[in-house]
Order: sequence, then C-alpha cells, then structure tokens
Amino acid sequence: MNNSKFFLRKSFKKQRSLLDINQVKGLSKRIFENLLELNIWDKSFYHLYLSNQINNEVETDEIVNLLFMKNKRVFVPKILGKDLLNIEIDNNTKYSLNQLGIREPISSNQKDASLLEVIFVPLLIFDKLGHRVGYGGGYYDKFLGNIKDDVLKIGLSLFEPIDKIQDIERHDIRLDYSITPKRVYDFTLG
Repeated sequence: MNNSKFFLRKSFKKQRSLLDINQVKGLSKRIFENLLELNIWDKSFYHLYLSNQINNEVETDEIVNLLFMKNKRVFVPKILGKDLLNIEIDNNTKYSLNQLGIREPISSNQKDASLLEVIFVPLLIFDKLGHRVGYGGGYYDKFLGNIKDDVLKIGLSLFEPIDKIQDIERHDIRLDYSITPKRVYDFTLG
C-alpha cells in the first residue's frame, strides 16, 4: 500500500466523508471518554482546534466545555495569511466562518503560544510512531515547530493508526498521544 502523505490524505478524507453525522458523534463521544483517562487535567493552558462538521472532524466542543468547567484557559486557532494565531476564548466568545469554512473567534485576542501546555492537533490519520497526516496546509506544522518541546501534543483520530507514514520530513513534529474511539496511544515512551 502507498503510505505517502499525499495518498493517505486523499484516502482518509474519502473514508471520513463516508461517515454520517451520527457515526462521527458516536466515535467522538468514545474519543472523549478515552481522553478523560489521560493525566493532563492539572495543566492550565490548552489549545485546541474547533471541529468542522463539514469535514467530519472529531468533535471538540465537549472538550472546550470540560476545560471551561475546570476553569482552564482555552485557546483556539485563527488563520492569518499562512500563520496560525493563538486566540484565547471564553463562554462569551463570538465566532464566524473563515475562508476554509472553519469556525474562528471574531476577536483577535492573540496570546503568546509559549503559554501553552497542551495542544490538541487536528489530523486525518497517524502512524504507530506518532507521526500525523494533516490537511496539507502546513499551518499546524509551522505552529508546532515554534512551541516549547515540553508541550503535550495530542491527536484526535476517528481511525486506528497505520503502520508507518513513508515520507516523514524533519519539520514533522511527532504527537505525544493520539486518542481513537478504541484506545489511547502513548508515544512518550519511545
């Protein structure tokens, strides 16, 4: 099987598009339940993407609500040109859709990414070594390349990992964990 990023991106976008909204909701709920097992809730600063139903992404609203309930500071991405801004949100934040159809805060309350302790990273698929295939825009690759090494990077995936992504490059940042509907994958040990 061809495990290049290009091929995997195309293949898993197609597989994800075949899921209906109830399947995505059910899988997302199981991912959330597995996420609760991780020992990450003592941190203060969390960054996560806002899920996009059009692309059948793992739903993150429940994670946002949990973080607010735990009085954590929550940050989400906002695209500006080729960059990903780190914007703080709260229960009163207003949103609009960007040019890619992704929900973003209207506010430009940008904060320094050096505050972050945990980042939930969007992905299409990941491998058993903790590498991910994203959407190909490079936003998160660039963003992750500019953060501290000790920030926890957690992928949320509707699918179980493949064995290995063939064309990993030096700038590709490995995940520390990936959560699927079946289990938590820990890449911090190896």
